[in-house]
Amino acid sequence: MEWVENYGYFGLFLFSLAAATILPISSESALAGALLLKMDPVQVLFWATIGNCLGTVINYFMGQWIGHRWLDKKISKTNQRAINLTKKYGWWSLLLSWLPLIGDPLTIMAGVLHWNFIKFMLIVFPLRFIRYYIIVYILS
Repeated sequence: MEWVENYGYFGLFLFSLAAATILPISSESALAGALLLKMDPVQVLFWATIGNCLGTVINYFMGQWIGHRWLDKKISKTNQRAINLTKKYGWWSLLLSWLPLIGDPLTIMAGVLHWNFIKFMLIVFPLRFIRYYIIVYILS
C-alpha cells in the first residue's frame, strides 16, 4: 500500500479535477474507492474537494474563453438544460452546480455569462465540499 501513500491523494485530486470538467467521469466512485483503500477520510475529503473545485474554475474560464462560439456549434441536451436554467434563474441556478451531469455545464455557463468570479466561488465551492462531506461521512 506504499503507492497509496505516495500517489493516492494526488490521483484522487486529478480524478476529481477531471470529473468536474465536461469529461464523463464520476468523482464519487473515486472517492468511494479511496475510502475502500483505507485512505484517511479527512485527506480524501480535502483532496477531492480541492480537485473538484479547481475543475469548476477551469469550467468557468473555459466558458469565458469559448463563450457563445461553442454553444452555437454544439448544444447537447445537458447544455441546453444548463442554458435554460441560467436564463430562467440566474445566480440561483448555481445552487444546482453540485449535481452530477447538469452541474458542470452550469459552471461553464457562469463563465459564458461572465458572472462575478468571487460570487461564483462562494456558491459553488461550499456545495462541492458538502457533497463530498456527506459521501465521506456515509462511507467511513
